[in-house]
Amino acid sequence: MNRLKAALLGIVSLAIPLQSLASPTVYVPLGSANEILVIDAATDRITGKISGLKNPHGLSMTPNGEYLVAGSNEEASATSAKMPGHDKKAAKPSMPDHGQMVKKSAPPKHDAKSMTGGKPMPKPAGMSDAQHEKHHGPAAGGLPPAVGVSQLSLIRVADGKLDASIKVRGMAHHTFVTPDGRYAVATQTTAGTISLIDLTTKKIFRTIHTGPQPNYVEMTQDGERMYVSNAGNDTLSVIDTKNWIVSRNILVGKGPEHTVMSPDERFIYTNNTRDGTVSKVSLEKNKVVRTFTIGKGPHGIDLSPDGKTLYASLKKDNKLVAVNTETGRIKTLKLDPAPYHVTTIGDTGKLYVSSRKKPVIWIVDAKQWETIGSIPIRGEGHQMVVVD
Repeated sequence: MNRLKAALLGIVSLAIPLQSLASPTVYVPLGSANEILVIDAATDRITGKISGLKNPHGLSMTPNGEYLVAGSNEEASATSAKMPGHDKKAAKPSMPDHGQMVKKSAPPKHDAKSMTGGKPMPKPAGMSDAQHEKHHGPAAGGLPPAVGVSQLSLIRVADGKLDASIKVRGMAHHTFVTPDGRYAVATQTTAGTISLIDLTTKKIFRTIHTGPQPNYVEMTQDGERMYVSNAGNDTLSVIDTKNWIVSRNILVGKGPEHTVMSPDERFIYTNNTRDGTVSKVSLEKNKVVRTFTIGKGPHGIDLSPDGKTLYASLKKDNKLVAVNTETGRIKTLKLDPAPYHVTTIGDTGKLYVSSRKKPVIWIVDAKQWETIGSIPIRGEGHQMVVVD
């Protein structure tokens, strides 16, 4: 979830004139539909779209409202097209659904023997032994091998046009922009890393190993602490932003994916996909201080503006839950099928909830705790951006 106050300069493919756009505005990446939807949340009407993207999943916006940062969930082979004897068509990586990722202590090896159970991997004709071992050996810079590349796109909000496309190692998943607007961040689930993009040079500034299957990013407004959930080893990494290294890992529940930081920056909440819980992490104590058991297949989470209520979707239970963050009291709302990403729409009292299995966004009245409408979409709604 990303929420910003920004002066919008314009949108591509507007269905209504720019001057009639109301606040707040919601941007929704539509994954397999290869576009970003623009919604006027005051009226819940679709007002435009940004097309020509490849499977946009993660989405964030710069604080000044100049760029949308979209991560593509389409990973292509980084080297096979260049290596003699290899098929030039990139193979789609085999990835489980986000809520079903299995725990693993380290990325799999990818060398000429380990990929075939200890036997030498067949060498394509015309390739030397050195080339073959280099191709299946450790990647340059010590990055986890056996991953391809994906795209991080910088899109101008003024006209919806692509300004820059940056290749990152692994599958770009969710994105984040630092509060000072200096860096865009992408989590790369298949590479075990996050990439920081310098938004001035539009080049990779730093790549950081956080853990297997990094998923979501949070950061304090002073820029001193960054946090990354790692679904593959049940941790929340704390990033030292002076040296850009992991300074500690906090054990949370099993399979932490989406995260949200409390408005007072005292807590981070992580959804834990493999044990049906949400962890409340104290940023002062660097540990879990409370665990809420909410149900099967948690995925999206967000907080009410006052931080007193946590909203979470349960894909397997077909429910949306509201959790009192102090008392732990839970109330549920049936949403069928497979509620997915959850976003609080500013101070409107509404939530937008997408479905993993149906092209729709449900509109939920958070106070009355009922569904008050829906927005038909294409594809599936992922990480939404709200501009108040």
